[in-house]
Amino acid sequence: MVQVLNAWCMTKQERLKVITAVLAVAGVLLMNCSLHALPKDNKGSIHLKIYNAPGFYVFHTDVGLKTLRQIWLRMNFVAEAYQQRLHAIFGGAVTQKLPFYIFKNSHEYYSDGGMPGSAGVFEYNYTGQWLMAIGGRHMTHQRWHIIQHEGFHQFTFAFIHRFLPAWANEGTAEFFGEGLFTGSSFVTGWIPPYREARIKYEIKHNKFKTIHAIREMSYRRWNDALMGTNYDEAWSMIYFLAYANHGRYAVPFTQYLRLYREGLDAQTAWERIFGNNDLAFQRLYVKYWLNMPPNATAELYAGVQTEALTNFLARACILKQRFDSAQSFLSAARNGTLKVYHFPNRLWLPPNLLKHALRESRHIGTWSIKRSGLPQLICTMPNGTQIIGSFQIADDRPVGVKVTAKATSTKTGPWSYLETVAR
Repeated sequence: MVQVLNAWCMTKQERLKVITAVLAVAGVLLMNCSLHALPKDNKGSIHLKIYNAPGFYVFHTDVGLKTLRQIWLRMNFVAEAYQQRLHAIFGGAVTQKLPFYIFKNSHEYYSDGGMPGSAGVFEYNYTGQWLMAIGGRHMTHQRWHIIQHEGFHQFTFAFIHRFLPAWANEGTAEFFGEGLFTGSSFVTGWIPPYREARIKYEIKHNKFKTIHAIREMSYRRWNDALMGTNYDEAWSMIYFLAYANHGRYAVPFTQYLRLYREGLDAQTAWERIFGNNDLAFQRLYVKYWLNMPPNATAELYAGVQTEALTNFLARACILKQRFDSAQSFLSAARNGTLKVYHFPNRLWLPPNLLKHALRESRHIGTWSIKRSGLPQLICTMPNGTQIIGSFQIADDRPVGVKVTAKATSTKTGPWSYLETVAR
């Protein structure tokens, strides 16, 4: 994996080919890693075993191999997304593997130092730093959100050896927390409809602090009152800075973070880039969110589910299963007759990824298959936009799994400017 971590002279596409290839062949290696009793450390985790698998992490865990395999697979894509974002801002890379402690149940998690009431946390002291989380039997969306959020804190600390300003650190961690996995990529930029509605409500009913006040919050004040509205506000500010006016503020925000990293205090860095008129900034921010159409990232979400299903369609094709229609493919997936690779095969994908995509497929559009060579899976959304999933096959494995959008009009929508990381 050192090749991936140091490959910043490559193009983004070349880097992703490398990481995809490494993860494809490393699945079997993960299952064959030697297990070692963990020496008693500052958290007393003598009951855990170490998996020094290819990728960004060294896992210390007592969860089952299936749970570990899906965490390993997904979090390597997530970490590559962290790496891309932080490298684009600061340069450099994380070149040492990061410790990740995953516990089967909450009792061991809390007894080994997990923050009371939490399901995941990033911690550090003079001996080092580590990520902790409860793995449990089932990885829910909420659990992934926590791991991806806390994982950003760990990765940032390893990357720049300090924290970003509290609001930027927590807001960006939330941005990655909302990221979605397709089986072959990690996609950011999704706005959950329930969270979009909540943001609008909180803005309209003055639940948020002023922009100036939240920017001034110290870590002590933030941690003394872990309020959901603060996380919502910080996340919505990051989203605004990344995407408003087709990314107009993304470069200035990057410049602000660079000045902060170079030693300027957060307030001076902000004023040097954005000026001292927070009221003008707040008016733009409020207008952006209140004018956002409902379910603004529906095409992005449909693309994620289409790509996930395309990953399973590709595997079924490799296993010589053919379908006359999208309905026959979806029916086979629902009734358990779809051919899939079984654990611990390196092409295995978590069954809950298929289960979730199938459930969401009922709501995002109608489905068809285009047969010209390898099949293409097409989701036609209610507005007429077609999301087309395609793939290639090389050495009996799927490669180049991707989705493209074919809109019914030339009007620019969220798909054209929302970020897709590690695709």
